[in-house]
Amino acid sequence: MRILVMAAGAVGGYFGGLLTRGNNEVKFVARGEALGAIQSSGMRVSSVTSGDFALENVVAVDRLDGDWEADLVLFCVKSYQNEEALEAIRPAVGADTAVLTLQNGIGGGDQLAAAFGGRHVMLGAAYVSAERTGPNEFTELGGTCQIVFGEPDGSKSERAKSVLETFHDARIDAVLSDNVNEALWNKLVYICALSGMSCIARAPFAEVLDSPQTADLTARAVHEAAAVGRASGIDLAADLEERTLLEFEREKAELVSSMYMDLVAGKPLELMGLNGAVSELGRRHGVDTPVNDFITACLSVAHKRAMA
Repeated sequence: MRILVMAAGAVGGYFGGLLTRGNNEVKFVARGEALGAIQSSGMRVSSVTSGDFALENVVAVDRLDGDWEADLVLFCVKSYQNEEALEAIRPAVGADTAVLTLQNGIGGGDQLAAAFGGRHVMLGAAYVSAERTGPNEFTELGGTCQIVFGEPDGSKSERAKSVLETFHDARIDAVLSDNVNEALWNKLVYICALSGMSCIARAPFAEVLDSPQTADLTARAVHEAAAVGRASGIDLAADLEERTLLEFEREKAELVSSMYMDLVAGKPLELMGLNGAVSELGRRHGVDTPVNDFITACLSVAHKRAMA
């Protein structure tokens, strides 16, 4: 399968590396130091789940010139990079190209549909603890390592089955869902609380949960996001909030928010696809979201500073 990975960050580098190892024709979009390192030295992946491996002769470009069309695009950029990234992939999107978004949060699929038409879009959620540890080095840290994806309408299309087979051939744990929107909202509920509260408290998540005041705010953020999801027509499980909070408590020592890491590093934040999306949809559907509103308002200052 011809696969374009946009771009060579933690998620794209790890899953794109596995797909390259699986003998697919993979092309990465990369910039700056990462581009040069991948072109000259390939890629190195260290993985608890998949084992360590090195790849030579990896194809990486900083722009596409229209002479190559992808069967599948993995759209893995941060949501605040969408406008530029949509134009970057356009030359590789042909009549039959599927574009699978693996971004955190919601809204990316709508942007892809507006740019290319809804028939090109597939939705997905990447569950992986990974980081780019060097310009061409990627580390997967263990734990849950899975892609859940599907057609927006829930159908088990032939292209979706083909993508699933490609993932499995590359030894990627993947699930083809007939209700991918539920999966996206399950993850959104989880990340809004984890990332939002870690960032607003400027603390590791274990410390957030060990303080009664911030633990209470975390629970309220979870309940708000779930209420907005249900008001948006998503059939979320009745016990989603309880299960999410129990998982937080069970896994708190290992949970690290990528948005918190970006905040500490002075980078822009995926705010508007997460807590900001909950706030916006809450206003649209008449659901009060005071905790997510507060998180969005406060963190917007750091985001704007980083974007300047």
